[in-house]
Amino acid sequence: MGRASDGGRGVNEEDAVLTDDSSNSTAGERGRDAVDVAGPGSDDRSKLDRRSALTYAGAVGLSGLGALVLAPSPPNRPATADAATDVDVSFDDPITTEDESPVARYQYRPTGDGFASTAPINVVFPLADSAAGLSAVMAVLKEAGWTGDIEEYGRYAWDRTRARFIYQEATAAETAAGLHGRLHVRCWEFEGVVSMQAHEDSAARPRHRIASYVDAREAISGLFQAAGWRLAPEMIDLTNGGGADHDGLAAVIVPGPDRWGRNRTDGGESR
Repeated sequence: MGRASDGGRGVNEEDAVLTDDSSNSTAGERGRDAVDVAGPGSDDRSKLDRRSALTYAGAVGLSGLGALVLAPSPPNRPATADAATDVDVSFDDPITTEDESPVARYQYRPTGDGFASTAPINVVFPLADSAAGLSAVMAVLKEAGWTGDIEEYGRYAWDRTRARFIYQEATAAETAAGLHGRLHVRCWEFEGVVSMQAHEDSAARPRHRIASYVDAREAISGLFQAAGWRLAPEMIDLTNGGGADHDGLAAVIVPGPDRWGRNRTDGGESR
């Protein structure tokens, strides 16, 4: 079976394979037979990818783009507030392999003989003790003006309980194509923990690249705090640093006091 590389130095998330010779992750010796059968198989593009869309845009010219080129700017990004001192979330970190924790460490793309990591997980939502789940996480992004109808590459994460790579369970971005740059996330929920890969895309021209992981982590933290969620004072060490500006740490965000992730006063659910 093929080997899945699981560390990194790359900044072009869509093309680069992140490699780290010091990694000893047990996610290594897994081939294409470990793909979630519900995913798209060997095709790692879930929808029309950004590069194809932009190639088309160049072919038809600016006069034919109309509203696409004049797309609205991304939604406003709330500033990150101070972390909540009363949030007590503990992880046995540093986490150095994909099998020792429900937290995913990387997202992966399929290769000819296995999987290779492309970007680090950098936001974690421990939800096992709350009534919230992945849908509640995505609802916050939707209410902030994000969209799930986006152009992107399909990616996978390792689920230790099923011993296979699982196709992305939820994705969202500030804008559909990100022509002028955007925040973009992919998410998985394993064992009551949502692992999020958050990054800021550069402008699509002349070449799409990852502009920042740290800025995206901070922006997500601020956005969820503005929605009533709480930021833990300590980040967890996933030992997945090296790509672009990533430092190997993941922000930890938990639901608000009502256990659904928002401070609702109308008695409704926000899951």
